[in-house]
Amino acid sequence: MRPGIRKRLFLLMLLGCTLSILFLGMPMLYGIYEMQSLVSGKDEIISRAVSYYTTDFAKEQAQEQIEGEAEIRAGIMGYEAGMVQADVQYICDELNSILQAPGKYSPKTIPNALYEEVPRGTVYVHFSPELVQKGVSPELEQEIRRVANIATTMTKLGEYYQCVFVVSKQGYIIRFDAKKEADAISQLSKEPWRHTYDARKGNWYSSGLKHSSPAYTESYLGTDGELVLPCVTPYYDANGIAGVVGVDCKPDNFLPVEEEGNINFFALGSNGEVLLKELEEQFTADFPLGQDLQKSNITSLSFAARRMVKGNIGYRKLNFEGEEYYLSYAPVPRQTWSVGTLMEKARVTKAAKDAQGRMMGKMDELNASLQRMVALFAGLLIISVMLAVALVSYGSARASEFFCRPLRKLMEAAKEIAKGNFSHKLEVIPEGDEISHLAACFNGMTDELERYEDEIARISFETSRIEAELAAAAQIQISLLPAPLPKNEAFQLAAAMYPAKEVGGDFYDFFYVDQNHLAVIIADVSDKGVSAALFMAVAKTVLKNSILSGKTESSLAEAVALANDQLSAENEEGLFVTVFAGILELNTGDFTYVNGGHNPPLLLEGDTLSYLPLTKKSPVLGMMEGIPFEEKKMCLSKGTRLFLYTDGVTEAMDVSGQMFTKERLEKKLSLLSVKAEPGEVIEDVLLEVQRHAGAAEQSDDITMVALNYAGRG
Repeated sequence: MRPGIRKRLFLLMLLGCTLSILFLGMPMLYGIYEMQSLVSGKDEIISRAVSYYTTDFAKEQAQEQIEGEAEIRAGIMGYEAGMVQADVQYICDELNSILQAPGKYSPKTIPNALYEEVPRGTVYVHFSPELVQKGVSPELEQEIRRVANIATTMTKLGEYYQCVFVVSKQGYIIRFDAKKEADAISQLSKEPWRHTYDARKGNWYSSGLKHSSPAYTESYLGTDGELVLPCVTPYYDANGIAGVVGVDCKPDNFLPVEEEGNINFFALGSNGEVLLKELEEQFTADFPLGQDLQKSNITSLSFAARRMVKGNIGYRKLNFEGEEYYLSYAPVPRQTWSVGTLMEKARVTKAAKDAQGRMMGKMDELNASLQRMVALFAGLLIISVMLAVALVSYGSARASEFFCRPLRKLMEAAKEIAKGNFSHKLEVIPEGDEISHLAACFNGMTDELERYEDEIARISFETSRIEAELAAAAQIQISLLPAPLPKNEAFQLAAAMYPAKEVGGDFYDFFYVDQNHLAVIIADVSDKGVSAALFMAVAKTVLKNSILSGKTESSLAEAVALANDQLSAENEEGLFVTVFAGILELNTGDFTYVNGGHNPPLLLEGDTLSYLPLTKKSPVLGMMEGIPFEEKKMCLSKGTRLFLYTDGVTEAMDVSGQMFTKERLEKKLSLLSVKAEPGEVIEDVLLEVQRHAGAAEQSDDITMVALNYAGRG
C-alpha cells in the first residue's frame, strides 16, 4: 500500500534537504551563473526573431488592407458612375419628350451669354459663331424657347456636376455652370469663348453621337481649365438625332476627397488610357490624360496597367523620384475601367515598424526581468537550503500537515460538485500560494458553472422562440403565393419557389385579369431573409393591384410604372425588385410583357429555344419614382412553352464556386420532351441544379414558372 500524501511529503522534504547539501553548494552557484550568461547572450537574437515575425505579419495585414481599399474605391466609383449615367438618361428622356411633343410645353426665355454676363448657377443659351453668322430663324427661336423648359431639371442636377449641357446640331447650346466662390460669371459669358466657342467641335460631342445610351468619353480640360470627364448621350426630335446632352464630372463625382490628402488615385479606361486622376504634383507627368499607361516608360507601372486592363485585383511596388510607393488596383463594377490608388511605402509599413519597435521594447523588458529573477532566485535558493537544513526536522511534520489540509478541503468540495451542487463554495484558504489560487479558481469555477447552466437555458429558450417565429414567417410567405389555378384547356401552368433561408425575397404570381387574359409575374428582391420577405409581400400586392386596376393588357406598362412609384415612395431601406410581368390573351396567344431588370424568360417553340426580346427601358422597381417602362408584344403559337426563372437558378454554385450558368439551363431545357408538363419541367431543372451544387449550401432563392400555351378550340 502506498503511503499517504502527508508521509510522502515529509520524506520528500527530508530527501531534498539532504541532496541539497550534497549536490548544490558551489555547483549550484556555477550553474546559476552559466544560465544568466546564456540568457544574456541569446536575448538579442530571440528579440529580433520575434520582432521580424511581428513585422512580417503587420506587413501582410497592411497589404491586405490596401488591396481591400482599392476594391472599396472601385465599388464606390462603379456605383457613382452608374448614377451619373442614370442622371444623363433622365435629362435625355425629358428632352426627348419636349422635342417630340412641343405642343405640351410653353415657350420659356433664358439669358443669352452672347449679350449679357450670366451668373454661374443660372441656365443660359449660347450661339456658335456659325449660327450667329447664319442667323436664328423664327422656327429655331421657338425650338430654343421650348427646349428651355429643361432648365429646372438642369438646375437641380447642376448641384452635383461641374457643368450640365444640351448641344444642338443647329449650333446652340443650353448650359448650366456650377457656382464657384472665386468666379461668379458663367464661362461662355467670358472672352474668348463668348464669340468663338462651338461645342460641336469637341471630341466628346462627336463621340456622343455614336452611342445609343449614356457613355463616358475621354477626359479633358474644360473651359474653366479644370479636369473633367464627360458623360454624354444623343437626344432626338421627330427627325432623328437632334444633338447631344450630358454632364461634365469632376474626380470627386466618383470618389470622395480624402480628408488627410495623402491618397492619390486615377482611373484607366478599357484601352489603358488615363480617364481621370487626382494626383499630387510629383505624379502628374507620369499619368498624362489619354495616354495608354501600358506603354509607360516605367516598367512596373506598365505591367500594373496591363493587369488593370485585364480586370485583375492586386498591388505592386513603384518608384517615383527615389521614393517607394504601393499601387493597389481593382476593376470598377459595371464599367470597363479600373481604379488605381497610390500610397507611400512609409504609410503602408508604419504599422509594421511600430509593431517591431513595441516588440523589441517588450523583449528588452523581458530580458531585464529574467536577469532580476535569476539573481533573486539564486539568493533565495541559497538561503532556503541553509534554512531547510536547520528546520527540516521540526518543520517537515508541520509543513506536511499544512499542505494536506487544504487538499482535503478541495477533495471534499469536488465531491459536492460531482453531486451537482454547483452553489457549493470552498472556504477561503489564506496561504496565498498555488493551492490558495487553486481554491479561488475552484470557487470561480462553480460560479461559472451556474452562469453557464443559466445561459444554456436562456439560449435554448431564445433559439426555440426564434425558430418558431421563422417557421411561422415561412408559412405566412408560402400562403402569400397563389394557389394553383383551375384546369384550363388553353394553357398549363406550374410554379415553385425555394428560399435560400427560412424566408426569401423571390416571388411569383398568376391570376386572371378577366376571363380571356392571364397575368404571369416573377420577381426577385435585392436581398434575402426577413427584410426581403417583407418587401416581397408589399411588392406582390402592389403589382397585382396595379395590374388589376388597368383591366386590359394595353395598360401593362402603366401598371408597372404605377407599382414602381408606390414602391419607391416609402422605400427607406433602399431595396429594389426585378420584375417580369406578362399578360396572355388565351384566345389568340397574344402575349404582352414588361421586363423590369429581370432575367429574360426562355421561349421554346418545338425544338427551337430562344430568349424573349428585351425592352429598351427595363429599370428595376423601387429605386426612383417617375420612371417610364416599355412593353413588348408577341404572339405565342399553340404548343409554345415559356420558362421564367430568377438568377438563383443560373448562379447556383457548387463547392468550388462554379456557377450553374445559363448555358447549362439552356442545355437542360433543350433535352426535355416537348410533351413535358410544366411541373415536370420545374422538377427536372431543380434536380439538375441540385446535382450541380452537390454539398454546397444554397446561396440564393430559386424561383421558376413554366407555362405551356395550348390555345382554345
